[in-house]
This record gives sequence, C-alpha cells and structure tokens, in this order.
Amino acid sequence: MNNKIKAGILIFLMSITFYMMLTTPYTHALGDYILEFVGLRAWTGDYSGNHLTIIYFGILFMIFLHLVGKYAIDGLNIRIRSVFLIFVALIIIFYSIVGMTAKNIKKNSSGLLAIGYNPANSSMDYRLENNKFVKFTAEFELTNYSDEKKTFYLSIDSSFDREDGIEYISFYTFDGELAVFELEGNETKSFLLSLDNYNVTWDKNLENASGGGTVQELILTSDKGHKVRLDNRNFLGFELGR
Repeated sequence: MNNKIKAGILIFLMSITFYMMLTTPYTHALGDYILEFVGLRAWTGDYSGNHLTIIYFGILFMIFLHLVGKYAIDGLNIRIRSVFLIFVALIIIFYSIVGMTAKNIKKNSSGLLAIGYNPANSSMDYRLENNKFVKFTAEFELTNYSDEKKTFYLSIDSSFDREDGIEYISFYTFDGELAVFELEGNETKSFLLSLDNYNVTWDKNLENASGGGTVQELILTSDKGHKVRLDNRNFLGFELGR
C-alpha cells in the first residue's frame, strides 16, 4: 500500500476513534452504541459511573496515535501541526454529519418524536409543604423539527424518581383539565411553567421538601395517549408503552 494512503487511513482512524468517545447534544458517544451492540457495557451504571467507552476506545486511539507518528510524522515527514489540523477538521466533519443526520431523523419522525428537547438552559425550582407545591417554576426549550403543528400534554420526570416509584410532575388548568401545549411547525419555543399559570401536582408523598436544578426528562403525551420521553442524554427521544 502506498505510504501516503496508509498515513491518510491512519489519521482518519485516529480521528474517528477519538470521536467515538465524545458525547454530543445529539447522541451519546457513538462508541457506546458500538459496545452495546457487541454485548459489552459502555458504562458501569445506567449511563452513570465510569465511562468504559473511554477506556476501550482510548486504548485504540493511543495505538493509532503511535502509528500516525511512525508512518505519517516520522515516515513521511508530515508536520505535527498539519496532522493536528487534519485531525480537528475531521472531528468537525464527523460532528456536522451526525448533527445533520439526527436533525433529519427528527424532521421525518412521526408524531411527537419530531420534537427535540434542548436541556442547555433548563431549570427547575420548587418547595413542597404538606405534599403540596407552595413554590414551583420550570423553564426549558423545545423545538418542533417537523413542518406540522404539534399539540400535547406535558409532564416532568427523572430517572431517580422513577426508580423510587414516584410519579412525574403533571400540569393542569385551574379548571382541573390537563394543560395543553403546542408548537407550530419548525418552531422553537421556551416554556416557563409556574403556579401562576398551572395547577402543578406531584405524588411524592413528602410533607416538606425543596429542590432545584435542571429539568432531566420530559414526557409528552398526544391526545390519543401516545407517550414520548425526551431527556438530556437522548436527542432522538423514544416512545413509551409501544
């Protein structure tokens, strides 16, 4: 094989191996999916604990880094700066391709799966007294990637509460009806939910409690009962109970 072709292949493999360890706003690290596909664990916990993908692909990255140094930098006298610039350019290309692919999947998804959650600026603050909210605010951003208007009910959930069997936070009008939310086609909207606008319920069974942080998960429900969970680790979301 031509040495230049070999060097190019090695730089490509080094770059894509590094990208396999990166978590993006659109997907978990792609290496996670590869490890899970072959039956290996990507994390020691449920996407928590030690990230084993970094260990597996980190070893591969170091091997390819050594080979690039041997065949490209030393063998062909390619400057380290040039190799680094190619490496960065490939990472940007990989990121752009994955982002465009994920957004295209969203755009062509059916129902509420076409809605994406942006957790970057989300927040939640609350205080319970006698198992009733006396303070509650939640703010987050949703995008409808499809061309069609979407109407849905909305709840806030978290994996920790779900493991403890605690129901999610639900929103009702002051008339006792489930609150209806909507997004126009291709619309991005910030939602601000508070006790001033909604009757907020949460079956947490705590007389007094308070907390805050980010909104971890949202559950969207259509008028036909189809449910979709969106969270801060899964841009594509997934359907529940189907």
